[in-house]
Amino acid sequence: MKEKPQSAKKGIFQIPCLHCKQPVSFALLELEDCVIECAHCKKKYAIGDQTLKRQLAQFARLCREIRASEEILGSSSVAVDVGPHSVKIPFKILLTRLKSTLDLKIGSEQVSVVFRTEPVTVGHEPT
Repeated sequence: MKEKPQSAKKGIFQIPCLHCKQPVSFALLELEDCVIECAHCKKKYAIGDQTLKRQLAQFARLCREIRASEEILGSSSVAVDVGPHSVKIPFKILLTRLKSTLDLKIGSEQVSVVFRTEPVTVGHEPT
């Protein structure tokens, strides 16, 4: 397996490093035959599971479609019914607070994979 240079570590996915808990950023394309390294503690990760890669790609497409649909979702809302009360939440508000995460088990630890539509700087926590 080859290792990507540090400049290629900017990506659309982030996982917390299982060793130091700092964010490890990577792009889906980086998962093909390479090692992803934590910029903070240098722990290396390789994702060889084809099912996981497929699921990450599907999750990325879903998140991009949601962002691409902002125009129509801007005039839509979600209603939450609690007993006799109903609250409508405009998608426009939800989209401004959207943090897309996918909860997975890596080894024996539960981790949240964060997806961002904009690249992030390595070592910086997503907002």
